[in-house]
Amino acid sequence: MHNRIEDAVMKVCDYIDSQRQDIKNWKDYSEDRLWFELVSCILGSRVRYETARACAMHLWNTHLLGINYVLLEPEGMENKIRQELTRSIYPPFSNGVGSKYRYPSKSRYIIRTAIQIYENDNATIKDILKSCLDDQEARDVLVEKCAGIGLKQASLFLRNISFTDDLAILDCHVIRYLALLGLDGKLNSMSQDGMHSYFAHENTLKLYAISKKRTLATLDIAIWTVMRLVRKEVVISQL
Repeated sequence: MHNRIEDAVMKVCDYIDSQRQDIKNWKDYSEDRLWFELVSCILGSRVRYETARACAMHLWNTHLLGINYVLLEPEGMENKIRQELTRSIYPPFSNGVGSKYRYPSKSRYIIRTAIQIYENDNATIKDILKSCLDDQEARDVLVEKCAGIGLKQASLFLRNISFTDDLAILDCHVIRYLALLGLDGKLNSMSQDGMHSYFAHENTLKLYAISKKRTLATLDIAIWTVMRLVRKEVVISQL
């Protein structure tokens, strides 16, 4: 079965590569767009990507993410964001009814991150990224400065804004794929002693991507797509 899944992943990689168009340079993004993408990733921890994205879009459309408003009245804006996140307005929609966001208290992470970047640092997201020497440093800085952001979500943010294609977004689907193919540890020539497990898995995936002549970004997305479908089929078969 694992051979079939690997073949499916490679076919999805081919499709993704065939659809790639000119990618916008992250330096051309507005600060508002970068802030929106960062908020999406703050909300995305332990939440489906589609739901987190819809949450961020709703907050944006209801004018609750404006930096000036957040800095002027942080406590009030935190309460407003939290209240909005408790409403049943997010996908999946059925007959006009949405589902609730699981962690409305993440409103405090949004506010704390805004204050840290725009007030304490007196900077912008773009300033911070421009000061970083590479994607590894950019990820480390984001994890340090952004409340509620870990390695996975920081990597996703940098991928979404086209800052890099060389960081892995490791979720349960990708980890299951590595285990299914027996890749975890086999291709990793580096000692994992003392290494954070995220970096060890990321290194394994990078080596696997090289062996398949794929970019890490393309492979990551393809694995995520296929393994979600596999998981869904398994669940259905057990009903």
